[in-house]
Amino acid sequence: MTESTNPYQPPEGDIQPPQPDGNADDLLASPRTVGAARGASWVSEAWPLFSGGIGIWIGMTLIAGLISMALSMVPLLGIAAGLLMPFFMAGWAVGCERMRVDGEVRFEDLFAGFSEHFAPLAIAGVIYLAANLVAMLIAGGLMAITIGGAFALGGMGADAQSAVLETGFIIGILLGSLVTLAISIPVIMLIWFAPTLIVLNNVAPVDALKMSFMGCLKNILPFLLYGVVTLAMVIGGMLALLIGLLFVIPWIACSNYSAYRDIYVGDPA
Repeated sequence: MTESTNPYQPPEGDIQPPQPDGNADDLLASPRTVGAARGASWVSEAWPLFSGGIGIWIGMTLIAGLISMALSMVPLLGIAAGLLMPFFMAGWAVGCERMRVDGEVRFEDLFAGFSEHFAPLAIAGVIYLAANLVAMLIAGGLMAITIGGAFALGGMGADAQSAVLETGFIIGILLGSLVTLAISIPVIMLIWFAPTLIVLNNVAPVDALKMSFMGCLKNILPFLLYGVVTLAMVIGGMLALLIGLLFVIPWIACSNYSAYRDIYVGDPA
């Protein structure tokens, strides 16, 4: 019996992610700067991508959230939840690319990063986690120094010393929070577009992180407006008994792809 007529042969199907129109050479020479109003346009341009497969996008959101939540609850595996983020972001980009090119999205696109570009995505994830760890250590060190300085003050009445300790503790918390925020923003800029650039354009992980940072840096104003719009969407989703977040979160995730097309390809999604 030949292989072509073997009744026990498993069915074959195309599970490969769609091939992008080109490779890294098709990107713009450098990330371009767009107008501030484009920040809102990224959200509106993501609606056709999202509305074309709402059910699948919501399912992908639920599965990704449940996997990350489950890992974060297990000691020593919580770090794996952070490492998964670039893979899920890459899978989302593959799904958006398939929707733009083929007019459909598949649930298995969520895991495309695990079969395609695994090593580069893992490297980007490790660098991202390391940068977050440095930010936490710096913030924690400043908090410890401030609070320790308050404890070092002595030679005063009990009431006065208690007031100094309380003030030092509050200042330490505020200073640490501000430093964490100031450092975390550049860290987020590093990873924002990196998985998309890796999985769709074959960009090396370190180069993808640099390009992601520059793309965000050149478009601070659009991202400020984008932040306001998406924050309003999240608040609206929370007011809708949290059910609205099932629609808002994947829609916002698709808008990341719209921004990528605008900044790095020069072509709206």
